[in-house]
Amino acid sequence: MRKQRGFTIVELLIVIVVIGILAAIVIVSYNGIQKKATTAALASDLANASAKLQLYQVDNSTYPNSISDCPTPAVGNMCLKASGSNTYTDFQSENTVSPSAACLTEKSSSGTSYYVTDSGTVSAGSCTAASCLSILNSSGSIGSGIYWIKPAAASTPFRVYCDMVTSGGGWTLLVTNPGPYTSWNMTNIYSLNSNQPSLLTPYSILNKGDMIKTNQSGNLQYRIDAVSLGHWGGVWQAPYTNTFVGTNVVTNATNIEKYDIWAIDTTLDDTSSLTNVMPWIGNSTQLLTTFGGAGSWWGTLVTGISGWAPAPYMSVEKPGPGIIWYWVK
Repeated sequence: MRKQRGFTIVELLIVIVVIGILAAIVIVSYNGIQKKATTAALASDLANASAKLQLYQVDNSTYPNSISDCPTPAVGNMCLKASGSNTYTDFQSENTVSPSAACLTEKSSSGTSYYVTDSGTVSAGSCTAASCLSILNSSGSIGSGIYWIKPAAASTPFRVYCDMVTSGGGWTLLVTNPGPYTSWNMTNIYSLNSNQPSLLTPYSILNKGDMIKTNQSGNLQYRIDAVSLGHWGGVWQAPYTNTFVGTNVVTNATNIEKYDIWAIDTTLDDTSSLTNVMPWIGNSTQLLTTFGGAGSWWGTLVTGISGWAPAPYMSVEKPGPGIIWYWVK
């Protein structure tokens, strides 16, 4: 009788491994194709929806109150339908500003989300990220500019200015102070033109700083710059428990990056420059300041009295920098 040779254990293992590799390649390729198809469908839906929203805005000078009033929308509403199993999960509009603004989020059945704003740009993510840093970390950034966010403690979404470039990006603008001193007082230092984020005109959402801050290993980060972004200031970190609306001197901040050449003042009395005091709210003179509470009050970001452009900032290098910004990460 003739013996027939079979496969050895080694040969069988090799065949199994080869089949496994080929299967993995097929699965990865299929998943990649499926992901591209999902993204394409979301982008197409949002592009079409954006065009319809823009036409509505042109005809009515505002965006609709609702996009899901189907099949026959009432006055002030629209009916937008997503394709396939995609769903529009969030629509935000701001009609109290000119021009009015809007943001629409769509999600696929697999959970992938994309959004489009009044600019017409489609991006990964949603209209309701917690902060500018959240948008950056979720790959939803399309560069520095105005975004919608909704921190966990906020009842409704709101628009903010995000710096996605300076010092790693992900910065949410809290205060813009270009002066004049008559723009500011003990009330509006907390909130001023809050629905119109701006790098150029007086603006404050200081009362929202605590809900926007991110816990980074037990710390928060804040940034101060003047004259132009990324200059004459720096980045500080402080315990996460600190508040952006404090009314007392707190000396537990640490400078971790400095812009340009200037000296941090470590003497809290008779301050001559920015200090390691986290900006706090004083009185009508020092509305928002880093000075130590006695003597000279250089190191101030916002003042309510005349004679400064826009506040007593750095006594030697930049006594009147013209414009000052304050940010949170």
